[in-house]
Amino acid sequence: MSARVEAVIWAAALAALAALVVAEGGRRADLERRVPVGAKELYRTLARSQAGVQVVDVRPDLADGYGESHVPGAIPLPGCDPAKAPPGAADRIHRSVPTVLVSSSGGGEEIERCLARFTAARTLAGGMDAWDAARLPEDAGDYTPPSTKAGGGCL
Repeated sequence: MSARVEAVIWAAALAALAALVVAEGGRRADLERRVPVGAKELYRTLARSQAGVQVVDVRPDLADGYGESHVPGAIPLPGCDPAKAPPGAADRIHRSVPTVLVSSSGGGEEIERCLARFTAARTLAGGMDAWDAARLPEDAGDYTPPSTKAGGGCL
């Protein structure tokens, strides 16, 4: 067998394996979208300072939802519409970061719209109602973007 034919066979084998890896990644992301995260599990994840997850609150009404109570550190994106987000909030949301979406009760059309927006998103099982029922810490008040100033330490 010539070196050229062998190179073509190897390239085809690598392409086939790459296609399988991509397909498996898509199936895994789809499965994760279908399996909600529990309130206590999310709390434990957020309690670890190195956790790389963003929490996005998609409840449609900022005044009655997010302002009254929300998961600490949650970024408001009412109805999953960036145009309705408070100043600075939509810029803090990243599509490729693992995301937990919070609604009032864990479902709804805003969740369905938002799941497709992120590459790795899950919902909070039972939504903010479950977070309240588990008596986990909450924040209240309007959204304030984090400061862009240095937080101390060496630069």
